[in-house]
Amino acid sequence: MRSDVTVTVDSTGVSHIRASSAADVFLAQGYVAARDRLFQMDLWMRRGLGRLAEAFGPQWVEKDQASRAFLFRGDPIAERQAYGPRGVEAMTSFAAGVNAYIAHAQARDSLPPEFGRLGHQPLEWAGEDISRIRVHGLYENALQELIRSRTLSRWGAGVDALRRSLEPATTPTAHADAQVGPDALALYELASGPVRLGDPNATRNSEPAVDGSNNWVLDGSRTASGRPLLANDPHRAMTLPSLRYVVHLSCPEFDVIGAGEPFLPGVSIGHNAEVAFGLTYFPTDQEDVFVYRLDPADSERYWHGGAWRRFERVEEVIPVCGKGEEVRLNRFSVHGPVTSIDANAGTAVAVAAVWLEPGMAPYLSSLRYLDATDVHDVRKALSQWGAPTANHVFADRSGQIGWQASGRTPVRQADGLTPVPGDGRFDWTGSRGSDDLPGLIDPDEGWIATANQRQLPDGATEPASPVGYEWLAPYRYLRISEELRRDRSWTTKTARALQMDVVSVPAQRICGVLRGLPLSGLSQSASQALRLLAQWDHRMTEDSPAAALFETWFRGPLRRALLTRAVIACGVDAVDEAVDTLDPTDREEAAGDPQVDLKLFDELAASPSLLAEVVDATLTEAVDHLNRQQDQHSPWQWGRFHTMRFTHPADEIAPDWSLPPVPKSGSPDTVAVSSRRADGSQTTGAGFRFVTDVGDWDDSWFVNAPGQDGRPGRKHYQDHVQPWRAGEYLPLAYTESRINALAEWSYTLAPGG
Repeated sequence: MRSDVTVTVDSTGVSHIRASSAADVFLAQGYVAARDRLFQMDLWMRRGLGRLAEAFGPQWVEKDQASRAFLFRGDPIAERQAYGPRGVEAMTSFAAGVNAYIAHAQARDSLPPEFGRLGHQPLEWAGEDISRIRVHGLYENALQELIRSRTLSRWGAGVDALRRSLEPATTPTAHADAQVGPDALALYELASGPVRLGDPNATRNSEPAVDGSNNWVLDGSRTASGRPLLANDPHRAMTLPSLRYVVHLSCPEFDVIGAGEPFLPGVSIGHNAEVAFGLTYFPTDQEDVFVYRLDPADSERYWHGGAWRRFERVEEVIPVCGKGEEVRLNRFSVHGPVTSIDANAGTAVAVAAVWLEPGMAPYLSSLRYLDATDVHDVRKALSQWGAPTANHVFADRSGQIGWQASGRTPVRQADGLTPVPGDGRFDWTGSRGSDDLPGLIDPDEGWIATANQRQLPDGATEPASPVGYEWLAPYRYLRISEELRRDRSWTTKTARALQMDVVSVPAQRICGVLRGLPLSGLSQSASQALRLLAQWDHRMTEDSPAAALFETWFRGPLRRALLTRAVIACGVDAVDEAVDTLDPTDREEAAGDPQVDLKLFDELAASPSLLAEVVDATLTEAVDHLNRQQDQHSPWQWGRFHTMRFTHPADEIAPDWSLPPVPKSGSPDTVAVSSRRADGSQTTGAGFRFVTDVGDWDDSWFVNAPGQDGRPGRKHYQDHVQPWRAGEYLPLAYTESRINALAEWSYTLAPGG
């Protein structure tokens, strides 16, 4: 540190850092983040580097091996240059700040309580490790390839089409010489899975599939102030502490405030003095699964490019708490990490991922736009964005607005939807960057919105060929766009209300059809249920009986009945087994694609008699289920079946660090998204929300549940939970006068101090 740095903590838990250089502000950011989130940050570093067993014991060795397989192993020079002129400085300074806080806390015996309870010390940080870790991005295509291939091979394309919509419409092919077992990607699943200290084998598959986001930006013709307005609410796993950390970084080079990952320098969503910016997931396909034929005489060799090649072998020496060290072997092919070898079958599997290439560390490319002065600067910075692929929206004080789909995708010889032979025929021939993806500046409509849907805003250009097929259902986007078209006097207050909107578009459509269904001939239970749905406003509020009924029915008995009819129409054998493949009865997550469900419902509705028969049986089943879940004499309420519990990673060891469950409005299809497990508990949502009036920066608002501070028992550990649940927001202070008005306390970081 070259000069003194002042830190002011306000009443929302946000730290405002003022320094005389970018290096000092990043160092202070590392210190401040560690002060609030050290255990979370240490867990991230241990997971990413494969050093969990060192702290928590031998049961974590397999996960450590998996994580090490997916570390960045490419050109270190290209990697250092990939994040702009301040990338290396930012990472080095940030790591130094983390280490400074660790030394400070260790000297005063004031580490967060998790370290004492669990009996380990935090790791020392190195700047280069920040970008080596890649497994915290939003990826799942490799796993989808495996599931799709197995579904196609067993049941055919008709049944696979019932599993997940593909856009543009296409019929994938399962390659006969690329068939593998269900555990072929076990290493990949383990590497990308969360850290739950009571469950070393937790995989990404045990997390919900719906990781999305909403964002929109309006120009001055659509707002009451005449200035642009930007709103963003990323939807990620709801964790304790939050996945996002809000901070204000002020130095001569930039003055930026917003949210980023607590373990990374900079911010990715927020604003500086001239420009506001936000992002959502743009779900392109950044991965492929390759299947190799092994040499019958030597299972360490695989066929590629007309010759036998030998796997690169890396011995991983993994320190183990109380056990010394264990040595595990990771293998790599020309395409990437080898996730399985089956010597008996003579096959091996590897994952190719563009996010393992230089410059692809998730979110780090946001360092390039911290000092942007207008929308064109932002768009130029995004030309180097790597991962995860994202919809960026932005606006500047001059009144311009923009959108850019950003990220890198491979140029393939196949569609990327199923595993392919690794013999060289399907090797990638290059990659496409952000400049090859669509974008817009100042559309005539005066607004741009994204919600992970494939539909492109009017005026945007289509990619030359599909960059992916697995987009999220469009219902959040349809609701947002409906509201944005309706009003020309938007404020930050009305934008916040739209972020909290809980109208279900699938419910609107289905209940609209049900209103024409005669009640005669239906059971008393089904008739009463239909009357309840007919009187409903389709809002998924926590106190709504109809919301509880609809969601239980729509994602339960109705979906299964629709799938059963569709599977029978496909002419497959073992109908129940096929339906279980599409809708497992023992699933942890509330699965399914609502686009498929609505298409099947519309087909059923073409026959009123069949519709009445299915509705009668399935509504009765849903009513019985709800009555079994609670006292028959108590009114149903969606919030009794749909709750959020912020769970600490060490919950099984220290449940007192987790928070009590709270009822929650919303569903997977509402703007205020709330994906859930089959038992009703929420797993995914907008823990962080942000709205700003561009240029009037003190009219900026946010919430970051459960709180800014990750230390159990501290004031800001859970103080955002109730505002988050109630749809309330907290001020995001930017000007000195506003910061001083909200200040709780201040301190100074000094060189050598």
